[in-house]
Amino acid sequence: MFGFFKKGLKKTAEAMKSVAPEKRTKIPKDELEDILLEADVEYDLIEIILRELYDEQVTRKQLESKLLAALGWAAYETPAYEKPFVELVIGVNGAGKTTTIAKLTKHYLDRGERVLLGASDTFRAAAIEQLSRWADRLGVPIVATKQGHDPSAVAYDAIESAKARGFERVIIDTAGRLHTQTNLAEELKKIVRICGKAHEGAPHRKLLIIDGTQGNSAISQAKAFNEIIDVDGIIVTKLDGTAKGGAIFSIAYALRLPIFFVGVGEKPEDLVVFDKYAFVDDFLDAIFETPQQEGGIDFENLDDTQRKALAARMRADGYEMLSKHFVRNMGNWEEYRLVPNESRTAVEIVDKAGNILNIYDASALEANDA
Repeated sequence: MFGFFKKGLKKTAEAMKSVAPEKRTKIPKDELEDILLEADVEYDLIEIILRELYDEQVTRKQLESKLLAALGWAAYETPAYEKPFVELVIGVNGAGKTTTIAKLTKHYLDRGERVLLGASDTFRAAAIEQLSRWADRLGVPIVATKQGHDPSAVAYDAIESAKARGFERVIIDTAGRLHTQTNLAEELKKIVRICGKAHEGAPHRKLLIIDGTQGNSAISQAKAFNEIIDVDGIIVTKLDGTAKGGAIFSIAYALRLPIFFVGVGEKPEDLVVFDKYAFVDDFLDAIFETPQQEGGIDFENLDDTQRKALAARMRADGYEMLSKHFVRNMGNWEEYRLVPNESRTAVEIVDKAGNILNIYDASALEANDA
């Protein structure tokens, strides 16, 4: 996870650097407003963030808490289901739906799951052909028909085929445009109904694909799809090709929907599970300087060996390291802050009340080969 978002935020970081060329430990609120605007954070959200920051000079930790809050409104729990797990992929043409389906397929294949595709965008012959080429390239079966055929029937047949063959996943493509918006809405609603008839609870997850290069202009488009079929979550594509990475905060905040994945490249493996902690870390790295402290251990910049060793020690104690600033209790899923002590000789797991739950000293950074 570490580094993938930095790649996706490269152009966004360059845009913010045009406003604030030098990194600092504190940034004036009026300048911070310009920086966030340059990253395409929506102005209404910026106003909320600035209003809740009481100091005129804003630190990294202060801004971090507000950005995490913007991403923290929504959650998704996987419903109980019998395989296959059915996902319906929606979004306008050009957002990267078909390519994202290929990336999602690769993600599941890497986990050892068998995937079947359904080409329910029968409005465009090119959509069927493109998805079929990806199916051949990835070595997965596809249920497809000719242009103009009933897309709901394709979805039904795809689910039935996956059930008969014991597949774990079904991913169904849909049209992003029809002759009218009303036609599109009715078709999507029908596909959802037919999926439910083919398999109880299906579609188990409805994924909206948003083109990251559109930034905040994608919000109204997303709201329209959400009103039609109650979207479960979002995949943001083309993050690496835009300077509008800050729009992710606005999209999540405005829609109250979780972001599941982001696309950070053209390759099938360039689909990254969205981690809000790692994303905020990399976003803030572009504008804030890490305070220099004399002596001790630089817990902010551990190398891969040190990070893996520390994560292993924490995992043995029941904690999952989410980012360099946060961990999660694997038993109750509570999230806690990771804070170096004053002497920087140890790092502490601290709850919201400031209580220290666990301490790891420098020896925790040493790989245990035993």
